[in-house]
Amino acid sequence: MPGVFVNYRTGDGEWAAALVKRELSARFGADQVFYASQSIRLGEDFSREILSGLRRCEVLLALIGPRWSGAVDREGVRRLEKTDDWVRREITEAFQCGLRVIPVLMDGISPLTEDDLPDALKRLARCQYLRIHHRSDDLDLPRLVDELVELVPELVAPRPAPAPRSDRPAEGELRSPVTEFRQALAEPVGQTVTDRVTSAASSVLDLLTESRYPTTGRLDDHELPSELEKRLTGYEHDLAPLLRLVAIGVRSGDRRHDDLWVTLVERFLRPVPRDRSAQDVWVNAALYPALLLVYVIGVAAVASGREDLVHRLLCRTTDGRVVALRALALRGVVDPRHAAALPSWDGMPPHQALSVQLRQVLSRVFFNVVDGSGFEWAFADYEFLRSLLELHDGAFSSLGEFAVRLDQAGDVIYERNLARLNVDSPLLRAGAFDGEPDKVSTAWRELRQATHARYS
Repeated sequence: MPGVFVNYRTGDGEWAAALVKRELSARFGADQVFYASQSIRLGEDFSREILSGLRRCEVLLALIGPRWSGAVDREGVRRLEKTDDWVRREITEAFQCGLRVIPVLMDGISPLTEDDLPDALKRLARCQYLRIHHRSDDLDLPRLVDELVELVPELVAPRPAPAPRSDRPAEGELRSPVTEFRQALAEPVGQTVTDRVTSAASSVLDLLTESRYPTTGRLDDHELPSELEKRLTGYEHDLAPLLRLVAIGVRSGDRRHDDLWVTLVERFLRPVPRDRSAQDVWVNAALYPALLLVYVIGVAAVASGREDLVHRLLCRTTDGRVVALRALALRGVVDPRHAAALPSWDGMPPHQALSVQLRQVLSRVFFNVVDGSGFEWAFADYEFLRSLLELHDGAFSSLGEFAVRLDQAGDVIYERNLARLNVDSPLLRAGAFDGEPDKVSTAWRELRQATHARYS
């Protein structure tokens, strides 16, 4: 039976190795994961068991942290240069046995280069890699599982003979929530797409409480940036599983679920009673979950050619609820002055900081949903279309990271979106710009003026 071999260096990210082992064991079964410190029993030949376990696997995950490459022995010799280094031996053996080797880069380290590696390991630098970060492991670990299921479907035990199916997966079925959601999209059985998304959303909303994210309490200017960043990171972690499902669902292009996506945003935009002592910075930040959802739906819709859904999501409302386009202007969620002061956002121009952060968060959400360049274009095009819609609606535009490139080479992004902005496009047929191309041209001129005024 194929399995996954977890390769890591002692003293260099055991936390990640332990998390990966736990997640994979929960998804595929402990017998499908080889993790030396737990897979080898007392009294067994360490060398023989490692190599035997390796040869029974189909995938080796090489967990690479900041000390992986430079680790030295007691004599000061770099361990990777030594043929008896077990990290090196396991990887070279994996290559020789034909295993798929996947580097897993930890905590933002740079990709490997061949110059960094001894000859026996240079091939590792050419392997496509994944990332895992201690601040986003709840996004990164499910993504890793999803990737492994798609690469090596044999990791999943065969299903039993057909029988009445319950909503909960039987032992041995695909356990990845993302994989099960993909199945529900393609072949609705058991829990429906709506059931899964609604359940995931309810779980998130249960976390977004005043006790967990208080809106009261004043902080001085020194304390505010780090606390605000911690608040936004908390929201990102809480929403991670839901965002992944939504990205996959919208990207499928299935129009039957449009009501679901719009209703989902409306649930997160519902006003909550406000304490008299509530601080604006925290009340505004409480809109960040809704902003994340709108961005995920918008980017996925653009990537799927569903600009009509973008218009419905941003500009139309039901039951008198607030219009998302106005409620979720970027500066109304995180003040640009605060955004520029956040510790990990330091150095970003104030009016781009939140946009850059959203792109970085969504790049993980869209992993294996929209490819790298496709995601970058869809993100920029969504922000471009949103800004045009804002300027048609009023005198203000959130702009965003795309606006810098727009001022430098505006015709490129405009020409890329021409087909989305003609009279026969789904966007205008849905009612955007009152269906009039002349009003698109007016919004475009105003957008050029806004970017020129801000960035020139």
